[in-house]
Amino acid sequence: MDVTLAAVAISRNEERDLPGFLKNVLPWVDEVVLVDDGSTDNTREIARRAGEKVRVVEHPMSEGGFAEQRNVGIRHARSEWLLHMDVDERVTPGLARELRENIGRADLNAFRYRRLNFFMHRPMRAGCWRGWNNPQLARGGRHKFVNKLHEQCVVEGDPEKIGQLTEEMWHLCDESYLERLSKSNHYCHLDAQELVAVGRKVRWPHLVLLPAAEFVRTYLLKRGFRDGVPGLIAALHAASSVFRTRAIAWEMQNRVSRDELEGALERLWDAAGSSECVPSDAVGLSPVARDESQPPMVSIGSVSESQSP
Repeated sequence: MDVTLAAVAISRNEERDLPGFLKNVLPWVDEVVLVDDGSTDNTREIARRAGEKVRVVEHPMSEGGFAEQRNVGIRHARSEWLLHMDVDERVTPGLARELRENIGRADLNAFRYRRLNFFMHRPMRAGCWRGWNNPQLARGGRHKFVNKLHEQCVVEGDPEKIGQLTEEMWHLCDESYLERLSKSNHYCHLDAQELVAVGRKVRWPHLVLLPAAEFVRTYLLKRGFRDGVPGLIAALHAASSVFRTRAIAWEMQNRVSRDELEGALERLWDAAGSSECVPSDAVGLSPVARDESQPPMVSIGSVSESQSP
């Protein structure tokens, strides 16, 4: 009897990519499990019209994040082996053949495979795109996912129980760079929340040195320049993501509310009405305690601002 295989994916508003995903996997897998996080488009309807092989599990995103969504898929799959995918991923004929040939091995619990990522619809052979090599083809009951944002598959047993496939998964990624920016801003916000939650204080060197280091790592050390202009854009994007994450975290840690500004302005008007000469630093607006590791601050009106533009 053949070993059964399920394609397990998570979704939210995937009506554009889902038809291609289903067309790609349905001919050669035994089931498809789609864990949906409250899609408001036609995602669930498309999946339900695809036939009896496809099951939709409605499960809103919880505190467990993406890892919990993946684990819900594990619990609902009935097949012996599970291939965990994103809806914008596609299996090549070579990879489908290789994984079908290998899941019958009794000595292994999982297989790693690499991705060929596409950026601006171009294959990226270098840079930050080439490090992914995860065991997302695994035996049911022998693995789980951890980390609520950048989820990872953890396989039971010794590392020797994980094999390595040679063929690559195609990861089509985004329709446009604007879509990449939209997703990136969301992920930067989540990463910033994590930094704040664990008490990682953001200081001004982090806003300068960490993005610069990310660009050097991606474009030079990982040879992103081999991918031409898209490689340069990808490296700059990676650096800007590091910057945006720290900038969002800094604002969370040093936030000045709009109400504080309105109150400061009201006190200025009150002082002007009483015909008193009031120093600009006496209006009671103090956004953050002075941090000697921050750049020098200057007073402009009643609000302290950095000398940086």
